[in-house]
Amino acid sequence: MEKNHRSAFPLMTHSLAISSGRILLVSDNVQLRTLLSQLLVAHRYHVLAIEGCAPLTLESGADWDAAIIDAAAPHGAARWLRNLDRAGRVPTLAIATAKNAAAADSLWSRVDAVLHDPFDARKLLLVMRGLLADRRETTGRAEHAALTTGPVTLHSLLNTATVEAREVPLTGAETRVLRELMLAPSTPVSRDKLTRCGLGRGSSPDDRCLDTHIKRLRRKLGTDQHGRTPIRTVRNIGYLLVAQWDPANERPL
Repeated sequence: MEKNHRSAFPLMTHSLAISSGRILLVSDNVQLRTLLSQLLVAHRYHVLAIEGCAPLTLESGADWDAAIIDAAAPHGAARWLRNLDRAGRVPTLAIATAKNAAAADSLWSRVDAVLHDPFDARKLLLVMRGLLADRRETTGRAEHAALTTGPVTLHSLLNTATVEAREVPLTGAETRVLRELMLAPSTPVSRDKLTRCGLGRGSSPDDRCLDTHIKRLRRKLGTDQHGRTPIRTVRNIGYLLVAQWDPANERPL
């Protein structure tokens, strides 16, 4: 197995078109983790490689476009699959050998593809590209669907929101920021995630652009009878959208 990994992976480093995505790699095999990480990073993927026994403290579906799970440790693989399913289903590739295939039978109904070790690096890259393409297509359809939280309904395709019967025009950035808040109602969303998903870049301590968009969103959505907007600040974290919020009848200035 090790000989196959050493001979196949380096030869494939520049053979396929560059792609991108965030991949979680779970394996107890140090050499496999290292070689797969090098291969995927060479193709512009962002990779986090961890052991199966690593603490389940990472964000799940929202942070990973795909996962690679080494079935050599069935219990560790199963716990990570459950963790990935909590926030949203993540396309998953399992790596199995003849020795652990039977022990991992319970995993096969959950994963989207299986590679039997030893395998060719080209095949792994092609499988990952297919899984990511399917995810992007599904995500694209979901992003265009109307999303409702309390009295607020977001129409991403039209860049508009309705607050009860009142229509609110939005910019593209405002639409993306509001969508991230609405996907996790009454749950704090970090500044970094809102900046990445809404503005398309990483955040920095001195960057106040997100705050400007939040200020405009608050003005457009309006307030309740107590003068409170549905978007609340969560100190040292970011913002959240209150699910149970009753807007006042007055149109905001």
